[in-house]
Amino acid sequence: MSTCEHTCVTKQLTGERASRYISLAGEFLVLAELARRRLDGTLTLGSSKEIDILVLNRRTGRTFTVEVKTTEGGSRGSKLFRRHYSWLMNAKHGWISNKNLVYCFVLLDPGPERSTRRRIFLVPAVEVARYIRWNQKYWEREQRVKGRQGKVSSLRQFRVPAEESAVAVPRFSPRGATPEKQHTTI
Repeated sequence: MSTCEHTCVTKQLTGERASRYISLAGEFLVLAELARRRLDGTLTLGSSKEIDILVLNRRTGRTFTVEVKTTEGGSRGSKLFRRHYSWLMNAKHGWISNKNLVYCFVLLDPGPERSTRRRIFLVPAVEVARYIRWNQKYWEREQRVKGRQGKVSSLRQFRVPAEESAVAVPRFSPRGATPEKQHTTI
């Protein structure tokens, strides 16, 4: 690619338009991984879709839907969650209990020397909803303790530990405030 073409492409990849490409890259990566595992997946089309991929497991006859969330962000840190990756969600995700819905949290982490590390975390919608509700209650309680009154937002975060040895996705008991770990496989 010539310098002129590279400059034009770079200028186009800003803001919302760039995030659409990142989202598409995540969806195609998930489709490729499904195909490698002999699962039939098809991408849904539309700009305001709630389901990204429909999947059929021909061996079991089971069908399920997949919502893909993709980030290019590196790990972040906090006192409670330590090093983690996070994806933005919405308050509505805290109430979705569809047993046939799986979230694929895709990490396109810019690794050393510009080699992109790709990781996919599969989490059932029920577990995501439980986590989102727990996290919001925890945050609200912390704000009250600190005497803060902030604007209530519909944005939420889903976090996954960044440590290589922590393969588990955080699971939170509905009553407790301490994270437990559970291996999630689908």
